[in-house]
Amino acid sequence: MKTSIGLDIGGTKCAVCVGECGDDAVKILSREEFPTASTTWRQVLDRFAASIEKIVAVRRIDNIGISCGGPLDSKAGVILSPPNLPGWDDVPVVRFFEERFKVPVHVQNDANACAYAEWKFGAGRGTKNMVFMTFGTGLGAGIVIDGKLYSGTNDNAGEIGHIRLAPTG
Repeated sequence: MKTSIGLDIGGTKCAVCVGECGDDAVKILSREEFPTASTTWRQVLDRFAASIEKIVAVRRIDNIGISCGGPLDSKAGVILSPPNLPGWDDVPVVRFFEERFKVPVHVQNDANACAYAEWKFGAGRGTKNMVFMTFGTGLGAGIVIDGKLYSGTNDNAGEIGHIRLAPTG
């Protein structure tokens, strides 16, 4: 089993999970969350790093996976400019954690990450095709086609969108 760190960056809250991961199952060992509001991207990444440092003090980690609402460039490891995260423009999130912790790090659109997890371990297990919908601060979907995550040409497949019509709506 590998020990993996999962980081979720959301418009409302962020979360850090530690899990033992095998081919067929994931066991969540711990979970922590904190609000995203009124923080800069650097403050959020530093808070994640502090949480990870506590974890690596007691156990070896094998990788870090990051989920975040788009748009982002998963190949370059950069969060581009999500509408629900003002000021998060061209954030080199993968490089930040790879340089600090010296383990493989990947970033994926949150809906895509959820779709893949449900397909591999959850309600979509055993299916060939599925769609996972997210309804949170934003609105999106992750798509699995023929047993493969489909992210499209520029990581925007399944991005249904959300337009705020009122300041609090």
